[in-house]
Amino acid sequence: MASLLRDAAVRSIDDDLGALGAPPQQIDAEQLRSRTQAAAAGLSAGLGKVAGRFVLDMVYGMLASGSVRLTRIAEALAEPIGLHATHKRLSRNLGKRRTGEVVAANLLKAASERIRRDALLVVDLFDLPKPHARKMQYLGNPAANGHLAPNPCRGYKVCEVFGWDSLDDSDDSSPELPTWTSSSEAPPQSRGLAIAPLAQAIWSEAAPGFRGDGAEVLEVARRVAGACRDRGVFAVDVGRDCRLLDAFVGAAPARFVARLAGDCEVLRRNRSLVAAEVASACETPYGITVYKRRSSFDQGLFIHFGCAPVRLPAHPSKPLWLIVIKGLTGADDDLDPLLMLTNEPMRRNRSVLWRPVWSFLQYWDAVRTNRGVKRQFDFGDVRVLGYDRLRNIGALLQAAVFVSASWPGSRWRKSLFLRPRTDTQVRLRRDPESPPAELAPARAGWSLLRKRAP
Repeated sequence: MASLLRDAAVRSIDDDLGALGAPPQQIDAEQLRSRTQAAAAGLSAGLGKVAGRFVLDMVYGMLASGSVRLTRIAEALAEPIGLHATHKRLSRNLGKRRTGEVVAANLLKAASERIRRDALLVVDLFDLPKPHARKMQYLGNPAANGHLAPNPCRGYKVCEVFGWDSLDDSDDSSPELPTWTSSSEAPPQSRGLAIAPLAQAIWSEAAPGFRGDGAEVLEVARRVAGACRDRGVFAVDVGRDCRLLDAFVGAAPARFVARLAGDCEVLRRNRSLVAAEVASACETPYGITVYKRRSSFDQGLFIHFGCAPVRLPAHPSKPLWLIVIKGLTGADDDLDPLLMLTNEPMRRNRSVLWRPVWSFLQYWDAVRTNRGVKRQFDFGDVRVLGYDRLRNIGALLQAAVFVSASWPGSRWRKSLFLRPRTDTQVRLRRDPESPPAELAPARAGWSLLRKRAP
């Protein structure tokens, strides 16, 4: 249910809020290829000349065509040979497992160097359904696991971890953000990447050696944690999948904050309770005003938050803290209260609680951007037969996103703002003309205005 609500929110705001874009349109093909060549050289380090050229052609072809289909990539390359010959060459090189492994390792090394201590390491879980595919290797059923969105179609599962840092590159740790309201405005060059692809796993339950969804997610998290060296905070939405939560807490590769459902069982003062019971009794003494940007006005809501120490029944020796955010009325029931579990030490202090609250409210913005990027390349339309080819396509797509995000002047718009717009009306109550469902995507559009400095 949580994944369904999340996906609905992501889809509904995709048209309203811009995502990370491709390189500026004024860049011609020659400039695009020369700049891509410089980035692809580092991503293909350790490969031979032929494999290095293949990586360059794939990354350039994806950026130029906006597609992951080999036919479209071959057309964008415009080689002085037959289109079928180019397609055949790309397909042959795509089947080499080592190519994808080397590109993924180089990408993780390069992207992890741009991760700061308090950046979010967003864990995004989604399905790659292939309802009409018949010959793709190891087709599975994405609906088999209750955590992912129910879908009767066959396909694969994807876990991506990417860095999301909306702060500038200065040493100031204040959560204040500059605002851009026009897609034509580019972030200042001193800013870091808004999105930095780190690692990806694509798997199927029908594949040999399948160990479970939790094992796949943890393996990706461990690789990222090792590369980032205690920099960044993992953010994940486990929903009602308590098994994934137990696995993540048990491994605890690094600092994390996880959204969980109210019916998850926790231990509070040696008593077994559901998280909703703990949340109802938790004091929330710290408040801020949040604004949901609408077309003609800014929706204002007052939220308040607090925390309580808890533990999980499966890991009673590991201290955790349940952060409770109340006041998100007008959104769906899963968001009021919003429950977050973290292994970072918390206490009754506004400045200590402010950071995880601020960070996780950006989680939906990050997921929306990542999904928007995948739609720009039409990742769901990938058409390859082999399992290794599919995984290599995923690694090369992440490399293309990394190159695009590193491009000077790449455009991205945020849905988080510090204050309401000066030229619009501010309403501090729900608009009586707006149906309740209209506020469902609000999780991806919160902005924070501090009542006082934390």
